[in-house]
Amino acid sequence: MGGSIARRIARTRVSLGLVFLSPKYFPHAAQILEIFQVHAQIPLLVGCTGKFLIAGDSEIEENVGLSLALYSLPGAELKAVHFTQEQVERAADDPDFWPKFTGVGVNQTNGWLVFADPFHIDSESWLRTWGDAYPHLPVLGGLASGEISEQLTQVYLDGRVFEEGGVAISVGGDVRLASVISQGCHTHRRAVDAHPRGE
Repeated sequence: MGGSIARRIARTRVSLGLVFLSPKYFPHAAQILEIFQVHAQIPLLVGCTGKFLIAGDSEIEENVGLSLALYSLPGAELKAVHFTQEQVERAADDPDFWPKFTGVGVNQTNGWLVFADPFHIDSESWLRTWGDAYPHLPVLGGLASGEISEQLTQVYLDGRVFEEGGVAISVGGDVRLASVISQGCHTHRRAVDAHPRGE
């Protein structure tokens, strides 16, 4: 990382990092995540692969690249979990499954950021059961994209790389989620917005 960027990061208490990598980085994802966590001192780093990335005001299409967004969220209570199709199927038979699995009750979160693999998970069933477990709470994020011919994507949680399932981040405490629309889809930019509870 550049020296000036590293110094700027060091002066800011980072709470959350969102990382998005081109599929060509599949073999190197674990090393990239480790570099980010060590040098940027990111306590919670999540994300996924994407064939179309946003970096600043530029859009990277069908090219090699990566995007890292760092957030300082004073007062936030963040908790992240990885889930798979097995958990989705269990949740279909147990309406209380998701709060027990995540360890986050409906009154302990203001909403969720979720990134999921579309090839190995029934996303519609997941969203239905998740919405039943956490009614009236926002769920932002999206589906990872990757190698369609191989039906392969990656999702990331700290230094771990998963080729199936999803990662969900509970955003609680004094921070809530607010969405924006960009080109007809929800985007991660400004998806995390700090507001005192009840404002």
